[in-house]
Amino acid sequence: MLLQSIIAVAAVCIPATSSAVANSSSVDQLAEERQMDKPLIDTTFVEACKALQPADKVYYTATPQYLATLDRFISSTVQAPTCLFMPTQPQEIVNALKVIADKRVPFAVSSSRHASNKGFSSTTGIQIDMKGFQQVNLDPSNKAFVDVGPGNVWDNVYASLEGSGVNVVGGRVTGVGVGGFITGGGGYSWKTNQYGLTADTLIKADLVLPNGTLATVSATENAELFWAIKGGGNQFGIIYNFRLRTHPQTAQVYGGLRTYTADQIPAVVRAVADFSANNTDPKAQIIPTFNTIVGQPGVSLLGFYDGPDPGTSLNTFNGPAKTFTNDWRVRPFPDFVRSTPANATANLRGLFHTVSLKEYSLPIMQQIANQSQFWGTRPLRSGVFISYDVEPFNSDWARKTSTDAAWPHDNSPIPLNIYFAWVNPLDDDYYREAALESARLLNALADSEGQNVAQYALYPNYALYGSNAARVFGANAPRLARLKHQYDPEDIMGLTTYFTFN
Repeated sequence: MLLQSIIAVAAVCIPATSSAVANSSSVDQLAEERQMDKPLIDTTFVEACKALQPADKVYYTATPQYLATLDRFISSTVQAPTCLFMPTQPQEIVNALKVIADKRVPFAVSSSRHASNKGFSSTTGIQIDMKGFQQVNLDPSNKAFVDVGPGNVWDNVYASLEGSGVNVVGGRVTGVGVGGFITGGGGYSWKTNQYGLTADTLIKADLVLPNGTLATVSATENAELFWAIKGGGNQFGIIYNFRLRTHPQTAQVYGGLRTYTADQIPAVVRAVADFSANNTDPKAQIIPTFNTIVGQPGVSLLGFYDGPDPGTSLNTFNGPAKTFTNDWRVRPFPDFVRSTPANATANLRGLFHTVSLKEYSLPIMQQIANQSQFWGTRPLRSGVFISYDVEPFNSDWARKTSTDAAWPHDNSPIPLNIYFAWVNPLDDDYYREAALESARLLNALADSEGQNVAQYALYPNYALYGSNAARVFGANAPRLARLKHQYDPEDIMGLTTYFTFN
């Protein structure tokens, strides 16, 4: 089957998107359709919602704003909140946290609703939507920094900076939100080989602490808290502004999407292993995803060069693998990001999990291709999209760019994202165990090559909920636990959901 036809079949299997959601009059009906938690009728939750101010920024089940918050990248993460609160001023966040603390009501904070773990940005209590903070304000004096609101998706940020001659280190595909991208791991980017993670470019952040205090954190002000928010998750307050260091950006870059049919997979595997082992140009980057879509294998290859002329840096992909489609070309950076088909499988049940590696060897690449096809062809299961997203950064990418941060990355961990998407909620446990089993197999293979994967922390934005704190945060976990208690002794942020630090 041709890959375009495969993708079309997958699209048919996707449940209703936001436009359809907004037309529904029944949240109970939506809960039935999406197999999500129905709204809880809890008098304490309702009282807390009624106490939120201003009242005209609180939305309930019959409103389009509320219904839109149920539209998430992974539908199995959806929970129906008692109410939705959409602040636009820091003081409104202060007031909300005081109500939450007083009533001890569960809550969640969302940006683009792209989190893969249920509860990380969803709740049955008070949903705080940060869409009211979408500022993108470039330093007017010398363009050295830009203030970015957490309610943005990175597409908006790049579009706002287009033509300015500068850019930021941010998300790689369309639809990814700013807020959790930075705090939930630090943020791998197309620019990571050159400038590190997004968190490595963070100059300061403005936030509301769990006790309702407004604060600014930086390397010189509240420095320990500044360290904690760089990949330490949602446990230290609610951030409403990030100040990011900029870097020069050419008007045009090179890149796009290539696709390959099943018969070309062995050649693509060899090309990716070759690129991983031999690429030394920090401006060149790829994300090949080895997919099995409705039982049919193929590869989607995103290629990028940070400039209009890639030279020979991507030549390994000019043969012998034959492309099915090819959209690699010169284009503006925002257009390149928008061209990524990241939302093609939105609204399916699903999960992410991860492996952190030293390198993508040929045996590991061969096993990744095998794993995608194995789990994507299980009989009597509802898997629609089984994807292994390979991210071969330079082996020493963090050597000159990393800063001290909650998520340890000074040893240049290279991530693999395992993404399973399915339809039937009865398969939830099956695919969770499948992802864990697949990760164990790949870890064992890497260790047999001497990679010693335990030295590399798991990337929090990809890791499954329940992952061991020591594997996610390494030696930093005890320090995070101490800071969590210091800044949140009443455990207000514990009313959200996240990885534990102990």
